[in-house]
Amino acid sequence: MTKDRVGFYSWAGPDTIKMIQLKFFNPKIDSKSILASYDYEYLKKAKEIFGITDFWGMYSWGFANESEKQQRDFLISKIENFKKLGIKLHAYVQGPNIVSKEFKDVDWYCVDNKNRRIAYYTGRQVVCINNPHFVEYKSKIVEEMCQQDFDGIYMDNIQMGQLGIPLYDNNSPFIFAGCACKYCQKKFKSRYSQSIPTDFEKNKELTNLYLDFRVDCTSEFLKKMAEITHSFKKEFGTNSFDPKFDMRYVYGTRLEDLDKIQDYILFENHSLPSKIHNNYYIDQLCTKLTKPVFVVSYKKGIGLDKEFKQKDFNNIYSEDKKDKFYACYKGSEYVTNGKWHNLYLGHLRPLRADKSLKLNIKIENHIQQKAIPFIGKYIKRIVKSYYNPVFRTYMENRVFRKIAAKLASNMLQG
Repeated sequence: MTKDRVGFYSWAGPDTIKMIQLKFFNPKIDSKSILASYDYEYLKKAKEIFGITDFWGMYSWGFANESEKQQRDFLISKIENFKKLGIKLHAYVQGPNIVSKEFKDVDWYCVDNKNRRIAYYTGRQVVCINNPHFVEYKSKIVEEMCQQDFDGIYMDNIQMGQLGIPLYDNNSPFIFAGCACKYCQKKFKSRYSQSIPTDFEKNKELTNLYLDFRVDCTSEFLKKMAEITHSFKKEFGTNSFDPKFDMRYVYGTRLEDLDKIQDYILFENHSLPSKIHNNYYIDQLCTKLTKPVFVVSYKKGIGLDKEFKQKDFNNIYSEDKKDKFYACYKGSEYVTNGKWHNLYLGHLRPLRADKSLKLNIKIENHIQQKAIPFIGKYIKRIVKSYYNPVFRTYMENRVFRKIAAKLASNMLQG
């Protein structure tokens, strides 16, 4: 396989600074590095080091339209830099979550089986892809983006309602995943003449029917976004997260559908190649897919990774040379010595393969399914009742998130 594409994933601009402040409780930030990442000289140097052909850049974080004008203008003003260097620019638009304080008068929000809203980091909440008003809003943004000279549209954080979590026995979900808002209830009832199950363990046949419905809704939403994008002859893709989990239950997506709808698949995971981790399981998965696959690998996760060293990037490059997917290098979301920053290029040199790194062996679990076992019905009952508020606390409480994020990172890394 001849590798003709190399990705670079980098969030920059004024709203990126604003989002880091909101999402991570006003940390220290090297604003200069975040504002310089789409400059011509920076891009030229990055291309010399990484060989970049495709670049994912920030257009819309999910603030209200009026708030985002500066960010949107920022990316538009940098388009020419990418054109001069022959780099495809995929413009980032936030998926089904919004900065809730800027959308006080909308009814777009997802709710769980107990009518509780669903948190998405600090100050953000998940919105419903079955809500026609949200779909209309997002469609207009995508159409406006397509009128700019971007090469593609990239929609991040695709999930249908509340995330499922791989905490189940014998692949049998017991925690509610998805959305039970009035729009979802109406759509489900019109198709199946039944209500959305509020307890996933009582009627497993109905639960499976609902989980398939949830996936179908995601695919319908993405198909609409892709059709708008394709009408302007641009590429469309999304963040497909980590396929080592059950995508149907956890995210509400189906990989086969994404492969049909999108122009590429992009996975984001915690498997930065090393002596103990690799992306071999994704390499195996590529044999079942027809579209190009890009992989962005973290060590520990957003806000937990110090700046990658030359060796880390060389390892990614080495893996890229051997596997069927395309490398997508991480250019942002580093925290070094307590300060957020984008990738500094001064210490980096053009990448070289490390022939001693063994990447074609099965280190990681193959595709399915990591699970934390639960013992006993009483623990299950507690988790079912308190998953939503505990998850919200994780998203919105600084101390709790710091502790829980490290535990989650260990699980995601395997």
